[in-house]
Amino acid sequence: MTQAPELTGDQAIAMMRRRPPVGAARLLGSEPLAIDTERGFARLTHQVGEEFCTEYGVLQGGFLTAMLDEAMAIAAVAPRGFRYAVPTLEMKTNYLHPVKPGRLVSEGQVVRIEGRVIYLDGRLYDPVGELAATASATGRFFAVDFLGPTPP
Repeated sequence: MTQAPELTGDQAIAMMRRRPPVGAARLLGSEPLAIDTERGFARLTHQVGEEFCTEYGVLQGGFLTAMLDEAMAIAAVAPRGFRYAVPTLEMKTNYLHPVKPGRLVSEGQVVRIEGRVIYLDGRLYDPVGELAATASATGRFFAVDFLGPTPP
């Protein structure tokens, strides 16, 4: 990270839990498991059911990509007190094997920051803990206030 984080990981998780999940986070059953604002890292859990599956009984890839995108975004914005959004400029996902519904874990990691542009990596683990997908993304910081003021 190029600047000192504004929040600790515990403070970031507390901020996220104070507000009910909305939009994609609610749809994907997302909950924060760990945030390390010093490293720019986030780990989330997602509880997904059969409604996310294809006719073959495996999760549709777009949902997996959304989980990776969310973890990478939180890794990017938590160190900055959630005062920024980081819209994805480009993203590449590699699907390693089909994934069944259940509890999935996604991880996001900041790789590099250059001004307002950020480079990220992500990993997604299936319900038995096997690596199921990876991603890399480029985003851009935009100032917002979507989780309220930074806690004291």
